Amino acid sequence: MDEHTRQLEQALKEKEAALRELQHRAKNSLQLVISLLKLQSGRIRDPDARTAYDLTLQRIEALAIAYRHLHESGSETQVEFGRYLSELVTTTSANVPGGAQGTEIDVQSEKITGGLSLAVPLGLIVNELLTNSLRHAFPAKSWIRISLTRPAPDMLDLVIADNGRGLPSGFDPDADAGMLLAEALAAQLNATLTAETTGSGTVVRMAIPL
Repeated sequence: MDEHTRQLEQALKEKEAALRELQHRAKNSLQLVISLLKLQSGRIRDPDARTAYDLTLQRIEALAIAYRHLHESGSETQVEFGRYLSELVTTTSANVPGGAQGTEIDVQSEKITGGLSLAVPLGLIVNELLTNSLRHAFPAKSWIRISLTRPAPDMLDLVIADNGRGLPSGFDPDADAGMLLAEALAAQLNATLTAETTGSGTVVRMAIPL
């Protein structure tokens, strides 16, 4: 091995170490922010302010989970989406007051990996759509099903379906903060997001080009 090759390998190792340290610090910083927010949450008495506060906390937790999975993967660049979404769904459903009680939530994902540039918006979109579903009134034996598949090498399909009441008559996604954020994040991914009421609830689909 010549000196130039050794220098390149050393430089690569140093960059990888710096990237791991940066990601570790980001993960720890997000956890600190979450802890501080939870300490302050008990002081909020206004219901609307509390709802907005809780939604913000959920979004930060979605970011923290992505960074933790990245750090635990050992690859420094790739997140396994099935594991990430499963933990995200568990955390989100636990954070919606009474939302997941009696609701069966099923997550199905092919073995798909990707970087933070995809994992973060994808996780935030799932968080928003799941939160909206859980805040709806559900019938007995309610369920939410989330699936992530790769129908083609250059495409991901995300589907979130539930058997809730469906979208209300005259529903305007531009007036719903959660849907607005989900659509903005979908646009960031050059993806298309559609929502429709079916005979058994609501189905939201998103096609994500890779």
